[in-house]
Amino acid sequence: MPSINMIASRRADKIRRENNLKNTVYAILFETGVVVLALGVLTIRVGAIHAQVAELDGKIQTLQPKVNQIQKLQQETARLMPKVQTLDGAKQDTLFWYNSIFAVSNSLPPKTWLTSLSTTGAAPADASTVPGQVSGKDPTILVNGIATTHATVGEAMLRMNQSAQLDHVDLAFDQTQKVGNADTVAFQMTVHLKPEATANGKGGADVKKS
Repeated sequence: MPSINMIASRRADKIRRENNLKNTVYAILFETGVVVLALGVLTIRVGAIHAQVAELDGKIQTLQPKVNQIQKLQQETARLMPKVQTLDGAKQDTLFWYNSIFAVSNSLPPKTWLTSLSTTGAAPADASTVPGQVSGKDPTILVNGIATTHATVGEAMLRMNQSAQLDHVDLAFDQTQKVGNADTVAFQMTVHLKPEATANGKGGADVKKS
């Protein structure tokens, strides 16, 4: 009887070891399958990334001529920018003097004529060309003309002083003189301008109807 029990015990122990070995083999096979599956997924992902990289490289090569053209245009723009700024300053300068002279002529009453006109000082565009530089003279217009009466000269000064483009007017002289058989009044004025009006976008001529 004892020998029979030993045989049965050994058989049971053998079966248990075989089952443990099978379970271990199954576990190893399962883990191997998981690793192989993960490697397969990663391989597919890496292949997709390589395909995207190749596609992007192709797009970069396609766009490179356009990029080169853009860079060339940027360099050309940078080269021309000083000329553009110079032309813009000249345009602002021209508009400033045009608006100022128009404001002077528009302020003249009927039967008032200009015989000469000259400008002094710097327009806002000239003063802003060099940062921090202040012009030595304010912009002015020296006006010589002829009117029919002294009152007409006074009316012209009043209109100029009320103009948004003009700052104030200094009368140098007005004197009676003969032009043929007619009595006239010769005058000279210094018209001081308002540079800040143009700089702030308010430099339009003040239009008044005589």
